[in-house]
Amino acid sequence: MDFCASQQLFKIGVVLRDFRLGGSERVAIGLANYWSGLGFFVIVFVGRGGGEMRELLRSGIVVHSASIPAGVPDRLLGEKTARAARQYFQANPVQACYVPGNGHWPVTRRLAQLPGPVRPVLVSQVSSPIFRQGRTPFSQWLYNKRMRFLLRKSDHVVAVSHALAQDAQTVLTRRDVKVIPLPVVWEEQDLVPVPEDGALNILAAGRLVPIKGFDVLVRAIALVKKQCPTVRLTICGEGPERAKLEGLINALDLQDNVELVGYVPCIRPWLDACRMFVLSSYAESYGAVLVEALAAGRQIVSTRCTPALHDLMQAPWVGEAVSVGDPCALADAIVRLHGAPAPSCEKLAESVRSFHLAHGGEHYLSLLASGLKGKAV
Repeated sequence: MDFCASQQLFKIGVVLRDFRLGGSERVAIGLANYWSGLGFFVIVFVGRGGGEMRELLRSGIVVHSASIPAGVPDRLLGEKTARAARQYFQANPVQACYVPGNGHWPVTRRLAQLPGPVRPVLVSQVSSPIFRQGRTPFSQWLYNKRMRFLLRKSDHVVAVSHALAQDAQTVLTRRDVKVIPLPVVWEEQDLVPVPEDGALNILAAGRLVPIKGFDVLVRAIALVKKQCPTVRLTICGEGPERAKLEGLINALDLQDNVELVGYVPCIRPWLDACRMFVLSSYAESYGAVLVEALAAGRQIVSTRCTPALHDLMQAPWVGEAVSVGDPCALADAIVRLHGAPAPSCEKLAESVRSFHLAHGGEHYLSLLASGLKGKAV
């Protein structure tokens, strides 16, 4: 569909808490870039202007920061950003607004309070599991009530998987929740075959924080080393756990096997050099990095930390899923995958074709454009 040719361009707002390294933030930046590239006027409103991913935003996109102080904790940042966004968009109206991920839902509620002439069409994304293991029945009841309260006036609700859409429809008691695969593959790139030297090079990526389970992965590499002494693990990412991880690497005598390279703006070069990608997290929203790995033609090993596995592991050749927090299971899966021939890069990349930015960008755009009749453009 060609929106530029079929209708007048309109203004699109995207609201983020900040430009921190995160899946929801990266997807939002990718969509903003895509719509801007089509000629739409895009405004990215942020609670705070800082963050590693700011540099990924396309030049020409207007960015407005509410300059919320750094001392405001994350649990309050979403609501403060939402209030500031309502004030800003009342004075600087847009015709439609994309609200990314569960953590940004307060934005939907606040923008829905704008008076009719300046109220934008609201498209809200559900990207993280609604029913989490370990929640008490009362905590789940509170979560469901809050979700209904925040999203009840959203014009469109979009889930990133069919299973998540079913859960959202159950909680919201609405039957019109759409499914759009998470658009995390930004551009077509040449596929690089897996190196034929037989080396076991493994990649992992993410913020160095406890929930990512990198300590479990490092312990798994110590077990893999017993069978493959030359195993190499590269971890792309930065965070407060660096010192602890470095201590664990030294304690397990893995200085020649594990490297922490810090934050990198794009992991694709590292994916091209690896045999497989491993996600060791305790919990993830959608695990978008798994899609990136498959799009690069690399098999995956993942803990059962994300609903993405239901969508991605439709065939055994994609990779392996293991229990959370189990270094032995992680090591066994890595060794098994390495011991079998890797499928073709093209076969793996084709399995995530629907996750490309153009596919998701067009589908989101059709929702943003709905309901614009009568609004000033």
